[in-house]
Amino acid sequence: MTSNKREADAPAAAPREGTPSKRPRIDDGASVAPVPAVKDISDASVATGQAGEAPSSPFNPKEADSPSVRGKKAGGGRGGGRGGGRGGKGGKGGGKPDSRSGGSRNAEAAANKAKKDGLKEGDGGAAGKNAGGSASGAGGDDKSDRLPKRKVAVLIGYNGIGYKGSQINPSQATIEGEVFKAFVAAGAVSEDNSTSPQKVSLARAARTDAGVHAAMNVLTLKLILQPASKKPDTSIEEHINSFLPPGVRIWKTLRVQGSFDPRRGCDQRHYQYTLPTHVFLGPKSGTPMSDMLERVRAETSSTAASSTTAEASPVIAASKAFWSSRPADCAFTDDIQAKKAWRMPQEVLDQAKSFIAAYEGSHNYYNFTVGKDFRDRSCQRVMRKLELSEPFVVNDTEYISVSFLGQSFMLHQIRKMIGLFVLAVRSATPPSLVPETFGPSRIHIPKAPGLGLLLLEPQYIEYNKRVGEANAKLDELLSAGRIDDKAHKDQIRDAIDPTQLGLMDKIEEFKREQVYKRMWDVEEKDLVFAKWLQYLDMYSGPDFEYLNPKGVIPASATYKKGENPEMNRRVDGEQTRAPGEADEEQDAAGGDDE
Repeated sequence: MTSNKREADAPAAAPREGTPSKRPRIDDGASVAPVPAVKDISDASVATGQAGEAPSSPFNPKEADSPSVRGKKAGGGRGGGRGGGRGGKGGKGGGKPDSRSGGSRNAEAAANKAKKDGLKEGDGGAAGKNAGGSASGAGGDDKSDRLPKRKVAVLIGYNGIGYKGSQINPSQATIEGEVFKAFVAAGAVSEDNSTSPQKVSLARAARTDAGVHAAMNVLTLKLILQPASKKPDTSIEEHINSFLPPGVRIWKTLRVQGSFDPRRGCDQRHYQYTLPTHVFLGPKSGTPMSDMLERVRAETSSTAASSTTAEASPVIAASKAFWSSRPADCAFTDDIQAKKAWRMPQEVLDQAKSFIAAYEGSHNYYNFTVGKDFRDRSCQRVMRKLELSEPFVVNDTEYISVSFLGQSFMLHQIRKMIGLFVLAVRSATPPSLVPETFGPSRIHIPKAPGLGLLLLEPQYIEYNKRVGEANAKLDELLSAGRIDDKAHKDQIRDAIDPTQLGLMDKIEEFKREQVYKRMWDVEEKDLVFAKWLQYLDMYSGPDFEYLNPKGVIPASATYKKGENPEMNRRVDGEQTRAPGEADEEQDAAGGDDE
């Protein structure tokens, strides 16, 4: 198949008409082709969920750090007085009920407590002097002289190239390790707490694999928001960023409700995976993968009609046309240069869209992670929306992006979903294979390179709703003169929403310069995707015999109980690593997030 070289001046992906005519071209100075927008689902649908899905984070009003709860903590006994137990001196047990509207009285109590706490926390305040005096302990400053910490959500972005995942690991270079060092250097974490992130209650919304990126991830911990080394006219974000490399950024630090948990409170996560379209070309004739596909097609095609249908598949026809124009003895690097000039036909793109849509819904994804059994309920995950972008061109190579919106993801889940997606489309395997993978038959699915995976953002729909309701009550109290400006400001919380916070321009620029540009440069130089497929195509074995025209999983491709799909079949009593499983160290083994 021959095709003309096509480029477009505008970076946005234009609608396709008929043939793959013009693709938008993105070079160093241009912006990234947008991925199809995935609209947030309604609050009601998040709250109620879908059939078969586990609840994300049910709201318990008793645990919420609302003004009413704070008031109870700030106040005293049940009788309403400051000191009061039942009928005690501080309050009258069984007194008249408060006739004021819900939360108002307790919010005022919280405001009064905030005023008193402010005196205790101020530098050189009377409370501090009385409590601690002027003497310092042998180990350093007295506790009364320490700067106050606050529980905050830290919104961060990072390029994962060169890091062994996101979660902190003392023996490895990780994103959280890099950020925590910056907190300490900036004085946002004290020297006493610098030896262990656990001392400041570090937690995260999602853990990412080695080499995986994030436009926005969320950490929570207790930070000193006014460190001594910070200049008065410098924000805490700018101050911390001065200790970080350009590929890791702090977007915002937000005071959060005391009960906030970044992982359990997350309603859904939005990921994107970008890959070159040439990976959908079928394997080169003469490779073990090509021989296996031809054999299983012959075995599963019981009639001439089904055989003709398989041979007439758009991707098979496009692959034959491509490889017929190449010398059989052509070197790998020469083949790759020719692949970069290939453009995905509309018919192949349509097949790809049909296959990726088959993942949507609530399913058992145990085949798409490691160390899980079919009966493990934690493998039931909800994929709310998957979309495929229009192709776009970068440095003469065509790419597409897959957008994933799901409740939560298991370790390696997205990379394995992409792995099966690529293998199935390039072999003309129908989407009916996808439901088969959710059944009890254990198969080996290779995970795609981490290079193309980007966490766009975790989304907090229910938390933001609660924050809005609590803020509205505080606004009412302020308007009524029942709390002052200082108490109002101290208790107001921001929604965790990059659009509302005005961060999108910064994040988009970071994605262009620090994620996409570096991602494409690495692929151009190291041929990550081409080498991954080359390794799979040279594998000889029955693992991938589920790539057949019927979309069924034969017994020959399954693993028995006790066998590890991440390892090859036993040969002479030994197991070796499975095809496509690179020798990379895993972050957060057994984690709940990609």
